[in-house]
Amino acid sequence: MNSKNIGRLLIFKYLGLTVLILIVLIITLRLFSSELEEYLNQNLVNPYLKESTYFNIQIILNLIVVFFVSGNIGESILDKNKDPFWSTFFGFLKMWIGFLLVAMFSEMIPRLIEYGIDLEFVGIGTLIWLVMGLPVFLIIGTIQSGLTSWFVGKEMKLKKTHYNNV
Repeated sequence: MNSKNIGRLLIFKYLGLTVLILIVLIITLRLFSSELEEYLNQNLVNPYLKESTYFNIQIILNLIVVFFVSGNIGESILDKNKDPFWSTFFGFLKMWIGFLLVAMFSEMIPRLIEYGIDLEFVGIGTLIWLVMGLPVFLIIGTIQSGLTSWFVGKEMKLKKTHYNNV
C-alpha cells in the first residue's frame, strides 16, 4: 500500500466516524424536541429532498477534493518526512479552500445557466464569495484543522513507523 492510499484511508476513516457521530447526534436531538425535529426537517431534510441532485453533486465534488488532498497529506508525511501536525493542518486548510470553491461554483453555475454568462456577474459573484465566504471558511477550517490535525498526524506518524518496520 502506498503513502497516498494510507493517507486516504486514514482521512476517510475519520470522515466516516464524523458522519456517524453527526447522524447519532441528530437522531438523538430529534427525539428530545419536537421543535428541533421541525427545524431540522425545514432546514436540512426538506431542502435535500427538493434538490437532491444539486446536493449530491456537491457531496461528490467535496469527496473528490478530500480524496486528492488526503493522498497528498499521506505522501508528505510518509514519503517526504514532513511534520505530521503541520502537514495535516495545511492539508485540511486546502480541503476547506476546495470546499469554498465547490460551494462558490455550484452556486454560480446554475445562475449562469439560468441568466446567461455575463463577466460582470461572474466577477461580482466571485468577489462576494471571497469577501463574505472566504473568512468564514478559513475560520471554520482553521478550527477544524487545529483540532483534527493532532489526532490524524499522530496516527499517521504511527503508520509511518509501522510501515518502516515492516
